[in-house]
Amino acid sequence: MRRNLLWALMIVAMSVGLAACGIMPQEEELPAAPVIRSYEAEEYRQATVMRGDIILEKTVRCVYASARQEMYSFSLGGLYIDKIYVSEGDLVKKGDLLAELEKGNLAQQISDGEYALRAMQIRQANLPESQRLELARQDATIAGMDERIDRLMVKAELAGQKEEKSAFIDQANETLIQKLELEAQEDDIREAQEKQLQEMADSVYIGELRLRELKEELRERQIYAGISGTVIHVQKVKEGERSVKGKNIITIADLDKVVFTVKGEDARYFTAGMQVTVLCNRKEYPAQAVEATELGLSQSQEDSEPVAYLQLLQPDPTLENGASGNVHVILDQREDVTYVDKKAIKTADGRQFVYMLDEDGLRIRQEVTTGLESGDFVEIINGLTEGDSVILE
Repeated sequence: MRRNLLWALMIVAMSVGLAACGIMPQEEELPAAPVIRSYEAEEYRQATVMRGDIILEKTVRCVYASARQEMYSFSLGGLYIDKIYVSEGDLVKKGDLLAELEKGNLAQQISDGEYALRAMQIRQANLPESQRLELARQDATIAGMDERIDRLMVKAELAGQKEEKSAFIDQANETLIQKLELEAQEDDIREAQEKQLQEMADSVYIGELRLRELKEELRERQIYAGISGTVIHVQKVKEGERSVKGKNIITIADLDKVVFTVKGEDARYFTAGMQVTVLCNRKEYPAQAVEATELGLSQSQEDSEPVAYLQLLQPDPTLENGASGNVHVILDQREDVTYVDKKAIKTADGRQFVYMLDEDGLRIRQEVTTGLESGDFVEIINGLTEGDSVILE
């Protein structure tokens, strides 16, 4: 018994010694209990509300070209192109013949028609005088009969014998009958003359109408210059080529009136007298918007679509016709206002708002009123002040 107790004490002593020397394994420590938070703070990308000027502008394209420019084409298709009389670079005057299609014998028909019409017009002009002379002769004949009747009646009164007196009276009666017949014919003559005048007028009208039709037919086969200027385009035509209705054949431009033009809806941004800067070929050109009438253009010469004309304050002869440029137009602007990145603006139920962080880092909603928007920024009218931070995403 005593021996067993001794062995037990020795084992305990050895265990304590081994533990002190680090031979025995240490007892494993349990991890500390996690700290439970009521929320986790999220990371947000934010932007600062700033103060300054906000400008809404647009880049408008313009083209340097003649303000007065006309394109010409044949109004008939399928006919042989006879001749084009101009080349690119030629100077032409208004009314010059530029090109024409095959004419056939139209020119001869027109010449014959003009001769016939002129002859009818001469007859028409002389007809009233001819008719007046005819009536005058009729009146003179009747007047002569009256005189003859008077002389016969005088002779009848002076005649001594009854037979002689009766003979003079018979002659007077015959003359009177002839006179009455002539007077009755005079009404018929006047009626016939009126009919003749109307027929002549109708003939002249028909002749004029026919001649006008022939000339119009010839005109449809020809192209005349509507303005004076320089030929800047001529369609190359092969021998035996037929016309295509409406296809541009020739273009004429008045190079004395070359301006930058803006066409379409963008033209409404420019008003007469407005000063702008045109950027073309990496060079700035001061210009001013002008009315069409200042360039000598009438309403009929303008395109159906809106057009704005920008005239250079200092002409540059090196600019080529057709050069393209840009104009930065300020549509609206606000000075010394607060503004923020427009990505921060949210909309719900018709109201605009932004998200911000409060003092505890919690996201809150702040209603705002916005104004002018330009590019990436928008004006803040109410709800934020300069220096505020708002959440973008």
